[in-house]
Amino acid sequence: MSDLTLAEVMEQHPELTSFGIGVFDQRRKPRGVREAEMAQERTDLIEGEANVHKIVAWLRDNDLKPIQTPSRNSYALKHLVEKRIGYVTNGEFIAAALIVGYPYRYRTPNVLFGISARDLRRVSGSHG
Repeated sequence: MSDLTLAEVMEQHPELTSFGIGVFDQRRKPRGVREAEMAQERTDLIEGEANVHKIVAWLRDNDLKPIQTPSRNSYALKHLVEKRIGYVTNGEFIAAALIVGYPYRYRTPNVLFGISARDLRRVSGSHG
């Protein structure tokens, strides 16, 4: 799949933050507040680069196949990853999945990814 860096993914997705896409409750915030929070959340994401690399490794090690239709919510997927490697942010998961190259569609503040449901069931241990 892809070999993008975190910096390249952040350049391609200028609203990507540690929170996800944008900042919490962004529509209700004045522009200056929103921009300051966005800058801080992007810095936080850069500081979480080690987690991004752990997630990339986990996604690749578990051979989660891409599918064409993005339907898996990043926030739910981050929780699956957390059970295996410890706390990660939604934005760290999104960045990792973009680095790996999964098909995606924004559903702000989350992102939907095209990842095989069968593979997700296999790694989560559920059979439903």
